Amino acid sequence: MTILALDTSGPACSAAILDGAGLCYEARAVNKLTHSRNLLPMVEEALDKGGKTMADITLVAAVVGPGSFTGVRIGVATAQGLARARGIQCLPVNALEAMAGSVYAPVHVICPIRDARSMQVYGAAFRAGKRLMDDMALPLAEYLALVAPFEGPLLFLGDGVKPCREQIEKALGARAQFAPPHLVLPGAGAAAHLASLQPDKAVPPGELKPLYLRAPQAERLRAQKHG
Repeated sequence: MTILALDTSGPACSAAILDGAGLCYEARAVNKLTHSRNLLPMVEEALDKGGKTMADITLVAAVVGPGSFTGVRIGVATAQGLARARGIQCLPVNALEAMAGSVYAPVHVICPIRDARSMQVYGAAFRAGKRLMDDMALPLAEYLALVAPFEGPLLFLGDGVKPCREQIEKALGARAQFAPPHLVLPGAGAAAHLASLQPDKAVPPGELKPLYLRAPQAERLRAQKHG
């Protein structure tokens, strides 16, 4: 099985290729270009430098959220197009599960958080590969109140760390620890690894769907306007 994985669900745009021998190549960038401009050149780079062609790809995995609405749609649509062209299946990857799986800290509670703006986060919690709470979209204070009762140190990572770090430290003190800079924003390599462990979740391209924990902002504003 050779997997092409895409992750455009957060600030980092990433593409990776993984086969039975391990990770062949991962391209990851956080720059001023949009994911729609970065992604396909990254796929081409990953194939070229990973020594593969699209004919070698047997599964296309995409991080489907939770995360940026626009970013998730870009990754899902690109994965669908590439898979349809090859006549192969897609595999949805949960962003928070992939983030948690990118670090090895068996005694910690892993707390992946995505920035949902206005001091809100998409978050979950894991320990030693096991889920401790469902994905949720919550104000930061409510999320921290849910993870605080778990025993042991709490390790935070994800793009929610930067805007929320001061509040996390105030609420949790020394129990709050943070992933090093190179692991704060995991890329498609983590998604490819998770996909390789879940081949039974593969679906036809048309069934690959974004994972949204709340309605897009435009829909929320429209709902508020109409009561």
